[in-house]
Amino acid sequence: MSDRLVRLLCSALVGLPLMAASPAHAVKPFFPRNPPEAAEPAKPVKPKTMGPASHLPLALQEARKRLLAGKRVSYRELQALADAKDGIGAFKLAERIQKQGDPKLATDALHYFAIAAYHDRGYAVRHMMDILGNDSLELNPAHVESAEAALRREARKGNDQAVEGLIRLYSEGRRFGDKRDELESLLASGKGKKSGDTAFKLAVLLLSDRDRTPEKTEQASRFLTIAKENGSIGMKAAASNLLAQLEPKSSETNMEVMP
Repeated sequence: MSDRLVRLLCSALVGLPLMAASPAHAVKPFFPRNPPEAAEPAKPVKPKTMGPASHLPLALQEARKRLLAGKRVSYRELQALADAKDGIGAFKLAERIQKQGDPKLATDALHYFAIAAYHDRGYAVRHMMDILGNDSLELNPAHVESAEAALRREARKGNDQAVEGLIRLYSEGRRFGDKRDELESLLASGKGKKSGDTAFKLAVLLLSDRDRTPEKTEQASRFLTIAKENGSIGMKAAASNLLAQLEPKSSETNMEVMP
């Protein structure tokens, strides 16, 4: 073997440990032998659906399921559902109270019908009006107040029975006391199928009073304006005629002629 070849081999052997000693991270392979697996994106967590009974304890949720299925639910369970502001439970409890036929319990039935109506059971309004319209029943003032709040809430949602009921009770001054301002606002809102016709009737009642004050005449004029805008075709015409009669006639003024 020639000296030149020996020198080449020696230099190659010397370079091997130097290459092995180089740190692994010194050279990053272009194609790694075992590429890391791409991390799978986390799936979005679906929010749990919140049903109307999700706020109830499990025991009451089970009672509510039985109630909807037409199965037996005890009086105590119904009362617990109603006190937990469950509309269906409150309605069924009020019905069960009414079935006892005791007039003294009418105020309790009204209370639970009001809870049902306030929690989106608009069909409870008719039962509330039956109780509120019966003057022979003695009702707890607090129950009457909560019933009014429930009726007003349903009226804002467009429940015609609630609107007509409030208009009738407000116009008669029964149960809720003197609510003339609320009545006028309710009639002016145009809600209710008979709001315009009712406004006309109230205007006629005010104008029929021989001892009416100027304030009552002004209120009658406002009622006629409501009837003119929201009443039936006949009522609109009649309201326009009465408004024309109430308008002050312009007095003739004598003009001085300057020389």
